Amino acid sequence: MKPITFLVAITTVAVVLSTARATSSPGTWQPIKNPNDFRIRMVAEYAVFMHNFKTEFKHPLRLVDVDSGSIHQFKNGVIYTLIVSAAQADNLSSKGSLYQTAVRVSLDRTAGGLIYFMPVM
Repeated sequence: MKPITFLVAITTVAVVLSTARATSSPGTWQPIKNPNDFRIRMVAEYAVFMHNFKTEFKHPLRLVDVDSGSIHQFKNGVIYTLIVSAAQADNLSSKGSLYQTAVRVSLDRTAGGLIYFMPVM
């Protein structure tokens, strides 16, 4: 991936994630009512991208769908836990496999990122 493409991708995701807000009360987990919501989908895209980045794009994945998830709001941010379908990036016909991921988003934009990304067994 070219450095400028990487920079544009990270900047775009950072802007979208920085606008994310949870609708739950602090300290509680709430199910995501609409997994196809634009912000939820961008969190999932970010998780897949960061997984690919951490694995040095050796076997890159692409997001297929967001199946379900929950949001946990805390004092300074939000944690999204999502179940996503992801497939090999070069296989456009595949429905993919299920992965569980968690992404932390700081409301003051000072911290956050991918907590984990792992296959669902």
